[in-house]
Amino acid sequence: MDIGRIAHGGVYIYRGELDFMARTILDSPHMETGGNLLGYWTPNGDAVIMYVLGPGRRSVCRFTSFIQDADYLQLHADRLFEEYHLSHIGVWHSHHGLGLSYPSGGDVQSIQEGMLADGLSRCILAIGICDRAGASVNAFSFVCTGEGVKMNLVPWNVVQGDGSVRSRYDTAYRDSVIMPQVKEAVYHELNMIPVQQMPPENGVKFDTGFWLNNKENRLQLKRIVSYIQSKYSDVKLLKVDDMTIEIRFDIPRRSSWRIVFDKDFPNRAPYVVRYEAGETTSWSLGALGKNGTPHWLSSFSEMGQSVINSLKYLSI
Repeated sequence: MDIGRIAHGGVYIYRGELDFMARTILDSPHMETGGNLLGYWTPNGDAVIMYVLGPGRRSVCRFTSFIQDADYLQLHADRLFEEYHLSHIGVWHSHHGLGLSYPSGGDVQSIQEGMLADGLSRCILAIGICDRAGASVNAFSFVCTGEGVKMNLVPWNVVQGDGSVRSRYDTAYRDSVIMPQVKEAVYHELNMIPVQQMPPENGVKFDTGFWLNNKENRLQLKRIVSYIQSKYSDVKLLKVDDMTIEIRFDIPRRSSWRIVFDKDFPNRAPYVVRYEAGETTSWSLGALGKNGTPHWLSSFSEMGQSVINSLKYLSI
């Protein structure tokens, strides 16, 4: 039994999404470029990449560095989560100036620190380069273990063709999705294994009966996220596990926050966690409010406003 293989799992991707990365890299042969990987994790720890996002118009592309357009990422990550249940499971960028087909020391440190700070157990990083012969893109799996965050080079498990998300999403949002100018992907080398199909797509869905399977409930969650986004930048919406959703954000120069909707929601109110000056504090939103008024309205139709009212009580 290959323990390393089980720990890291496989990385599955449609050929069309892999080509999207290669075309974007070939678009920018002298400056680094990059983007984000949207998909889901299977119960076996496999990463399934359903949509690759490229650089936004305000991305910073330099000879040896790339910074994604945060607003572009937030816009499409929110839409892909709301409409397709896809989570942000990884990032990708090119290494033209460095000439490295593997993560730099800074890349590894950034991923490790980000995973530990956000409480993530897994993450995928893709690194690409290009030369006159074409592009190459390698996948690296990061897994949080009892001995820290471990990295492993893994082959792409490639399903031929395009996935259903790409065509539908790009058609719906053609005015905001930025496509590469290069029309055909040309590869110098590619570490891949052909496979016939993705792991079962029920991995995209939540457990039966889970509250986010209902469209109206997703709109209520979007209402909460929109309220927080109106006050703070870099708001993250994460699926932590099959029954837990978190909203994460920072109050600049003050504290970091998480709003946690666990398996008992909505019968039990979500709770908030604050990280400030090295100390962690948590409250149930159902325990907040003025005396004599309902602390928590468990009906889904009132959920959004109940959470927002509680956040206002906390001056958030």
